[in-house]
Amino acid sequence: MLSFFNSISLKEKVLFYESIANLLDGWVTLVSALRGFGGRLKAGSRIRESVENTLFFLEGGDAMNTAMRKIPDFYGEKEIAIVESGEQTGMLKDTFEAIAREMRMQEELRRKVVGALTYPFIIMLFLMLALIVVMTYVIPQIMPIIAEMTTDIPFSTRSLIAVSSFFSENIILIILILIAIGLLVYGYSNTDMGRRFFDREKLYLPVIGTVYRNYMIVQVMSTFHLLASSWVSIVKTLRLTGSSSGNRIVAGLFFHIADEVSHGKKIHESMRESDERGDIFTPDILQMVESAEKTSTLHEVTSKISEQYRREVDASLSVMVKFIEPIALLLAGVFVLWFAIAIFSAIMQVVAVGGAV
Repeated sequence: MLSFFNSISLKEKVLFYESIANLLDGWVTLVSALRGFGGRLKAGSRIRESVENTLFFLEGGDAMNTAMRKIPDFYGEKEIAIVESGEQTGMLKDTFEAIAREMRMQEELRRKVVGALTYPFIIMLFLMLALIVVMTYVIPQIMPIIAEMTTDIPFSTRSLIAVSSFFSENIILIILILIAIGLLVYGYSNTDMGRRFFDREKLYLPVIGTVYRNYMIVQVMSTFHLLASSWVSIVKTLRLTGSSSGNRIVAGLFFHIADEVSHGKKIHESMRESDERGDIFTPDILQMVESAEKTSTLHEVTSKISEQYRREVDASLSVMVKFIEPIALLLAGVFVLWFAIAIFSAIMQVVAVGGAV
């Protein structure tokens, strides 16, 4: 639990790579750059601990990529491969800048997705809270008064009372059931089968699936571009792209492609065979990759694909928000209308009974 709250964020990693790249650009040695950056960090933080461990291994004679491999909680395989290539080509500063730039774009894209989902989520949250308050507190206060004044209660009012009574009498049971379902889903999602199931479902969910697929394309293509531009071998680039995607289904596609390419098959042919539905490798992507293979510009083309689908993410986010907002408002309107009809029907009934008397 403590490690969760003291985890290293993507923003902190961006700051790390950008700071080290800037210091290296100023002709500061790598060891001095790490020592200077680590000294500015909060004592006891995970990132400071990782930087100090890196410094310890470097001062012990390890290369940067070797030191990074000994701290897997902080450095990913993709970052290690890029840094290793940078050390071999004498372009370590450029590799740090490339990693920082790529992580910055990923952070901005993630923030954009979260920001777009925030408003509909808040609407649904307040709708649920309003439903709980009305059903467990407001209705139980009003209904006894109406029941005393008339015996002929309208159907809409009876249905509201029934739902309110169910919530009021079983609120603890409902909470326990929801907690149990949440724990079961969490436990299942941590199994290999569960991860594959949820990763597959995220790709094919209505509306949201389109955003997620475009997001995946941006992520894998930008990762491919970063690795290929750093002169990492093509088979290793494909494997690292898959393993860093964060999705078991997408990772499986790239692992299959890597195996096929290692046996001499073209990348675009392997992409087409591994993803027959064209969910990740769409026809335009296949066409661009095929052309890039002929001209040896794969690293440039994957960057262009990433930029193209970054704009697609923006467009699909806009469509998703426009789709979710009316649904949330419609649900809120239906509940308010039901509540109003139930109350006013009861009031009219009371007035009618009183007039008859």
